[in-house]
Amino acid sequence: MEHLRGVFGLLPTPYRDDYEVSGRELAATADFCCKSGQHGIVWPVMVGEFYFLGEEERTRHLGTVLEAVDGRLPVVFGCSSNSLPETVRYAKAAQRAGADAVIAMAPPEATPTIATEMFCRIADNFEGPLIVQNAAERVSLSGEQLAALVQRVPTIEYVKEERSPAPQHISEIVDALGGHLKTVFGGAAGKLLPEELSRGANGCMPACEFGDVLARVVELWWAGDQAEARALHRRLLPLIVRETHPFMRYVLNRRGVTTSTTERGPARWPSLDEGDRREISVLVQEVSSELGSFPFALEAGSFDVIP
Repeated sequence: MEHLRGVFGLLPTPYRDDYEVSGRELAATADFCCKSGQHGIVWPVMVGEFYFLGEEERTRHLGTVLEAVDGRLPVVFGCSSNSLPETVRYAKAAQRAGADAVIAMAPPEATPTIATEMFCRIADNFEGPLIVQNAAERVSLSGEQLAALVQRVPTIEYVKEERSPAPQHISEIVDALGGHLKTVFGGAAGKLLPEELSRGANGCMPACEFGDVLARVVELWWAGDQAEARALHRRLLPLIVRETHPFMRYVLNRRGVTTSTTERGPARWPSLDEGDRREISVLVQEVSSELGSFPFALEAGSFDVIP
């Protein structure tokens, strides 16, 4: 846990039929990450729909995740919010609960100056390592700006780089910060993982439904077998390019992790139809040997058997 690297699965937030967070299924998803060979856990960020979560339920369910993990993997708590003071309150909650690290994006429409102030205040309230989520959806920082920020806030040990094109920006970050960072993580569902690794990244933070397969890609890369890592990634790629929240929930359902399909924001993504489910069932056969003790079942939860 002194050096975070590899595939850190992002947990989707599961909801009950009454739109409340399902603590039981959130715990089951965290347990899945531990048992399937992923290298860490992050909750809640964009995949976990932090923007739909109230402050009380978000801090309460940090405890749910930590209890389920029970020290088996490092847990990173997402502190992003719509205001700087709220972000700081999440950092304080992470400190009280014992999270291993925190990750945050700057608030919407923030300037680089406000982003710097936010990370300074997070560092004042959380003693562990900080991860900058450098995402195009919010204010993003250049390599030069990140280098200045790291000089000011030395507990920033990691960056999740998500500006497009991400591989080029990962090169920029690696060149600008050199040995000042322990790991640069990629994102984008792992779609560009081999190129990101080749440019100096040493990890990825994708949604967790196929995080075990992506962890295998990274481990093959670490072992020096880049050709096999790329081959496995090519087999997975037709699946992860389809990633939406309904897709994540469907795959976790079919892998026996959760049963929930409820969306708090159902208009954000179209539901999967029969053709989508059939195609996913065909595509998953290419990686079925990598799914370990969570195989893709013929039937799970509320979904029909797919021929």
